[in-house]
Amino acid sequence: MRSAGTQRAVYAELRRTGAIFGYDAFLIGGLPHSPNESLADCSMISGWPTGWTQRYQQQNYLHQDPVIRYIRATTEPFLWQEAVSRGDRRGLTVMNEARDFGLAEGFCVPFHELDGSEAGVSFGGSEVRLSEDARAALHLVAIYAMSRAKAIARRTPEDDAADATAGLTGREVECLKWAAAGKTAWETSVILSISARTVEHHLACAARKFNAASRVQSVAEAIRRGIID
Repeated sequence: MRSAGTQRAVYAELRRTGAIFGYDAFLIGGLPHSPNESLADCSMISGWPTGWTQRYQQQNYLHQDPVIRYIRATTEPFLWQEAVSRGDRRGLTVMNEARDFGLAEGFCVPFHELDGSEAGVSFGGSEVRLSEDARAALHLVAIYAMSRAKAIARRTPEDDAADATAGLTGREVECLKWAAAGKTAWETSVILSISARTVEHHLACAARKFNAASRVQSVAEAIRRGIID
């Protein structure tokens, strides 16, 4: 999760994690600041069933959802059932309708930021039965997922370009290309008309930028990012 660089990657990790913890759906989103905001305005990454998302939007459940209200009142992770009170007819309606879309049970991790904003990561399914250890682990997953979702949302096109290349210089890319082709530092130095020591320096710099432990790992990471073929 920590290395996920796109919303799609975070989504994929949360899907994979669902197979471990037994949830079927998930949502990362902020809480509304005004009555005019909808789920679409607040949602950052959604793995909710399409039918439930549409129903939720149509009925404006964002402002009736007991889970949303409970996030405002606690800093601790909680089960959805803990958020519903018997006298809350609107809240009970939301939760009962969610069952029709396979969301009978769930677990939510609230977030309260220094700037006063509030958010949550919610996991749901037909059966979400979590041990204390599983709740702690899923809490950690939510922290990483929220962190990555926010970081990705703040990114600019310039950030994406820099991340894709890891800030490599043209010479570092050239040295990686020849290393990928199986050339030694000396052979690369002859091809590029520079010293073998300079080649080693460029490869070492590339490894640091990739946080790679070896030249092989640097080459693999450059290929993965599409920097070299």
